[in-house]
Amino acid sequence: MILLSFIGTGDYKLTSYTWQNQQYETEYVIEAIAHFFNAQEIKVFTTKEAIKIHGNHLRDKIDNKFDLSYIDIPSGTDEDDIWKLFDKVVESVPENSEIIFDITHAFRSIPVIVLLASAFLEKARNVKIKGVYYGQYDPENNRASIFDLTPAIKLLDWLTATDTFINTGSSQKLGQLLADIQNDFFKSGRAKTEKIIPKKLISFGSTIASISENIEFIRPVELLESAYKLEKYSGEEIREEVGIFAKPFELIIDKIEQDYAQFALENQDKADPKLIIKKHYLLIKWYVEKGLGTQAILLAREWLVTTLAILENDNYLDKEARKNIENQLNAMSGNNPERIKFYEQEITKHIEDVKQLDDTWSQLGRNRNNIAHCQMNSEQFSSKVLQRYTQELPQILADLFPQLNLTSVWFKNTR
Repeated sequence: MILLSFIGTGDYKLTSYTWQNQQYETEYVIEAIAHFFNAQEIKVFTTKEAIKIHGNHLRDKIDNKFDLSYIDIPSGTDEDDIWKLFDKVVESVPENSEIIFDITHAFRSIPVIVLLASAFLEKARNVKIKGVYYGQYDPENNRASIFDLTPAIKLLDWLTATDTFINTGSSQKLGQLLADIQNDFFKSGRAKTEKIIPKKLISFGSTIASISENIEFIRPVELLESAYKLEKYSGEEIREEVGIFAKPFELIIDKIEQDYAQFALENQDKADPKLIIKKHYLLIKWYVEKGLGTQAILLAREWLVTTLAILENDNYLDKEARKNIENQLNAMSGNNPERIKFYEQEITKHIEDVKQLDDTWSQLGRNRNNIAHCQMNSEQFSSKVLQRYTQELPQILADLFPQLNLTSVWFKNTR
């Protein structure tokens, strides 16, 4: 465990520091925190001026107990000094290490920069931030209590998880953070002393993570079921728990429920089949909006078969029914030189422009194969071409079936 700390030019007096039921008397909070949390190594960020005043005295006091080193930092605040400080942190924190912070004597914006740099290392080099602490001095009693500010650093995790959801639709990180809060609460023993305990955070987190997984792996059948289950864990009770135990999640919970509710469908076997068409179409739109072109193209190909099967009153999940639809589409596709002879088939009665169906199926097939086979064929499409095609895809599909009025589809609580 590495303790990262700061020291200034102040006159530090002998003080009794307390943490929980422990006490430690010293002039330097650095020594007390290192003792309370069993640090093996201490790295002190400081200026040349502060080292002249405290460097030798602090080393004499604790060098026989801990591995102590000083890291000279710039005293300025311009952009160049910020990046110099960033480099100092990067150089001082080894990969895969565990660190704690003492910010009691930090000054100006330096602790913010060091914390953010360490948070960056947490992602880039698997560094674990185990705690952030502050010694609050009581001059009347010459005592100082150590306060745990670690929950504040979790805001960075919430920021990352929220950013991931907004940009990609994935809520797995948010779900894990909710589960961690409830698990940590019970592991700490607080359930024995607190009147209010979290009961639904794990279930809610698991539900949104399941929805996210179904979206990521293109599981539209499971998605409609998991999205419907989300309603079970919504309401005032989950919001009360979030407000008490997961405050940052309050800002995103409404958007998660709104975004995922559009996919919810109860009893798919009994639902209007055309509603299933529209729900799957919404997922294609979701993929396009989130920049997930691969998923959009893969699902669009299957959606076209699903839609025609449902319009034919077939079981859209039946393998033979799907194969029959695909055979008809392939017969009239661009790969068949005699395709026009097959423009009058059972499935074409649902289409106003059969040539458009031919073109759509042919292009979908080529793009889908190019993606699925990782460009390992003679027909090459650049990623930019695929991206442009993906952006047009929802409108292309909607134009095939104007009777379904797909361009205006947006559901929040359709059952």
